[in-house]
Amino acid sequence: MRKRAIGIMTGTSLDGIDIVLAEISGAGTKTKVEVVCSKTYLYDEFLLEKIIQSMDSKTCTAKLICSLNVELAEQYSKCVFALCQENNILMNTIDFIASHGQTIYHISEAEDEFRPSSLQLGDGSVLANLTGITVVSNFRNADIAKGGQGAPLVSYADFLLFRDDSKSRILQNIGGISNSTCIPKNAKRNEVFAFDNGPGNMMIDYAMSRLYDRKFDENGAVAKQGHIIQSLFDEVVRHEYFKRMPPKSTGRELFGINFTNALLEQYKDYAKEDIITTLTHITAYTIAMSYEDFILPNLEIDEVIISGGGVHNQTLIGCIREYTSIQNIYFLEDFGYLSNFKEALAFLILGHETLQGNPSNLPSATGASGPVILGQISRVFQ
Repeated sequence: MRKRAIGIMTGTSLDGIDIVLAEISGAGTKTKVEVVCSKTYLYDEFLLEKIIQSMDSKTCTAKLICSLNVELAEQYSKCVFALCQENNILMNTIDFIASHGQTIYHISEAEDEFRPSSLQLGDGSVLANLTGITVVSNFRNADIAKGGQGAPLVSYADFLLFRDDSKSRILQNIGGISNSTCIPKNAKRNEVFAFDNGPGNMMIDYAMSRLYDRKFDENGAVAKQGHIIQSLFDEVVRHEYFKRMPPKSTGRELFGINFTNALLEQYKDYAKEDIITTLTHITAYTIAMSYEDFILPNLEIDEVIISGGGVHNQTLIGCIREYTSIQNIYFLEDFGYLSNFKEALAFLILGHETLQGNPSNLPSATGASGPVILGQISRVFQ
């Protein structure tokens, strides 16, 4: 039975609320999905500042977290209403919403007395009751309960949409964090593996904000002008995370504001464009080297398909082509999808599997001991 659904994704880059509306049918490998419309809505500056405060141990409070959990759900509901109104779609024709929520903190492995866990704000029950639509949310902790890292989860949707009988593929997403899904030709679900490469746009975007008062390096124009600061490049790429074997995941906790701020202070006497150039090369190099270290020794790759905000940074894409030995590099648009909305669509697919009662984690990607049904379902009284 075909259903109409909405997927909502707010990622580590904090560049907006991505919403996609699609029609979906089938389940598992028989899933069929067709996008109807999509749009990115910007956070208002006041709410964005609260999110940033909540991610900083110096400014985060329990009161802030408590309020923000509801405020984000309210903001998501406004975006859902706006998308439907702008496209003349009746709210009562939407069967469900799958909302990832805004990640505030993610602990992929035990740290001293802290347990593996993941916190996404934007309460599903609030969103359900504001919109009158069933909501699936809070996807990551079920996988963590089974010993997984709660990430990457998009790899399951990658498997459903991009498996091929004759081609081995890497689905490369470059958002705030960069992550790879490797799908061998004619793969079964337990043969797919995935991991976070490291920082994607996160460090570049924050440096652009600090140094140029811009949200990002449009088309990679600044990075194209500068030169590599070798000591900065070497310092970051020698980070122990890049040597760690998959499955592995990372986020703002490792490569976020504190990490980047320290680097900007250390290299403040260098030209601004050289810093942006170096950070761009770091992202490209660590992606390419993860292929060389963890994928290509075991599998010949036919195609790399890139998605996420990083596709718009031409300098970054050029650097990836320069550093990797893989020749066939494409964009998600070459396959009929929009790069900016891939993750929102992926969580729509995951939410659909949850409602069908199907597991949708890939233990080979997350490290979980077995398959689990992801997410929590919030229904409304009719």
